[in-house]
Amino acid sequence: MNVGILLPVEKKRWRPVTLKTYQIEVITGLNLVVCLLPCTETGARYRPSYRKRLKAKLDRVFEAQKAWPVLEHPDIGGFYQVDTSVFVELLKELALQRFYEILGLIKGVGPLINKEILVTGSSEYLEHAIEILITKVKTINILIPKGVSEPIEAEKAFLETGIPVHITTDYQVLNRTGIWLRFPDDNENFDVLPQKFKGTIVDFGAMKVIDTKSQKIFNIGIEFSDSIKKRLGKHLLCTWKEGVLEGFMLLVCSNAWDVSDTEAFRRLEMRFAFLS
Repeated sequence: MNVGILLPVEKKRWRPVTLKTYQIEVITGLNLVVCLLPCTETGARYRPSYRKRLKAKLDRVFEAQKAWPVLEHPDIGGFYQVDTSVFVELLKELALQRFYEILGLIKGVGPLINKEILVTGSSEYLEHAIEILITKVKTINILIPKGVSEPIEAEKAFLETGIPVHITTDYQVLNRTGIWLRFPDDNENFDVLPQKFKGTIVDFGAMKVIDTKSQKIFNIGIEFSDSIKKRLGKHLLCTWKEGVLEGFMLLVCSNAWDVSDTEAFRRLEMRFAFLS
């Protein structure tokens, strides 16, 4: 499978537009077809008549290489539009599915089996967290607003494992917990609580890891393995904002291979990363 990449290169005014391409093998059976588009600073490429001719030429290049879809450099814009906001949601869904794996990667967290974990979020995420964490931590503390029903999974988990889940509306639970998992859609009244918390907050709604002790914040992202990074090169990796190229490749491959996001993540040799 070939996937297109469109990058600008400086064009000398007196030279005609000549499109050059080269391939990068990402993994066996998956190549990036990089097309270099000569551009000037005049903005001539944006004239409608010019754009139409150039788009036809680009289409022929990528069709000949059987490369589709195409991700273009943000400074070019408009030949092959891609909604990059989709990648943000894709990454969030992947992180929610594999949140326990992310916990194990956070520096300073260490083994969870002897730790108390605080969890907040909407009911569906609370139940998911209980199901995954019940036998992997010392205590699960679920903080819910007053008047909200307790998650059904809590009683089910106790019946199956004999391990209780502590459900409370008392904010004092923050004082005895070092790790707080904030899943999406927790109560808006909880937004002021991080100022009083002393520990590590893993906010899956904002996709951030917040170390309140050192006052450092890291974005939860994804990246390729070192070997694939080397093949792609620093220039290509730094062309887009964090996660755009990775999210694009993940989505394209998941659809093309007809596999889950998690399986595409594995095949593409990706990993979670914490970016400052």
